[in-house]
Amino acid sequence: MKFLLSFPVFISFLLLFALVALHYQRKRWAYCLIISAIISNYLFATPLMTQIIFVIIGKYPPLSVQQIIQQQPQAIVILGGGLYRGGEYNNQYQSGGASTARLQYGAYVAKQTRLPIALSGMEVAYGMSNTLGQFGLAATWLENNSYDTHENAQFSAQLLIKNNIQKIVLVTDAWHMSRSVLAFRQAGFNVIPAPTEFPDGFYINQKQWWQANLNTYIQNLRGWTEVFGHVKYRVRYALFSKA
Repeated sequence: MKFLLSFPVFISFLLLFALVALHYQRKRWAYCLIISAIISNYLFATPLMTQIIFVIIGKYPPLSVQQIIQQQPQAIVILGGGLYRGGEYNNQYQSGGASTARLQYGAYVAKQTRLPIALSGMEVAYGMSNTLGQFGLAATWLENNSYDTHENAQFSAQLLIKNNIQKIVLVTDAWHMSRSVLAFRQAGFNVIPAPTEFPDGFYINQKQWWQANLNTYIQNLRGWTEVFGHVKYRVRYALFSKA
C-alpha cells in the first residue's frame, strides 16, 4: 500500500495517463499531464515542498537539554527505524537507517540528563542496544515486539507505565515525530517531543525555497509517506479511542 501511495508511483501514473491521452489523440490533456509531472517533480526537490508537508503533518521544534530537564521527564524512549549487520561488526546487529540519528541524539540527551533509556522496535531494539553500548550506555528497557509506530507506543506502555513511568522524552526524527506523538499520547503517555534529523540540518548553507536539490527530494519522499501515515493515525484514533 505504501508503494502505491509513493510519490514516484504518482508521477508514473501521470505519465501513463499522458501516454493514454496521446494514444486517443487527446494532445491537450497529454501535454497538461506531462507538464504537471515535470512541475511536481521539480517542486518535490525544493524546500518549499518540505514546508508544505510540515504544515500538513505538524512540526515540533528542537529542544535544548535544559528545556527537557525543566519538564522533569522520567525516561527517554528512542524509536527504532532500521538495522545494519556487516562483517566489520562480526555480523552483530547494529542500528542502521533512521535508527542511527535517533540513537545518537537519545544517547546525547541521556548523558546530559542521566535518564533511563527505553529502546523500541522489533529486532531493531537489539541492534540499537549494541550500538548504544558504544556510547558507554545501556538501555533499561528493550521493547522488541512492535512492527509499527502504534505498536511501539502500545508495547512501550506495557513496559513503562506499569513501572510508574508516564512522562517521557520521545526521540525520533522530525518527519516521524508528529505521528509518534499521536500514538504515544493515545497509549497514555505524557509526551515531551524531542525530534532530531531535521531536513534543513543537512546543509552548510540554507537553500532558498525554490532551489531544487537531490537530497531535498529524498527527504521529501520520506515526508510524503508520513502525510498518509499521519492521516491514517488521526482517523484511527478518532474512530477507536482505545485502538
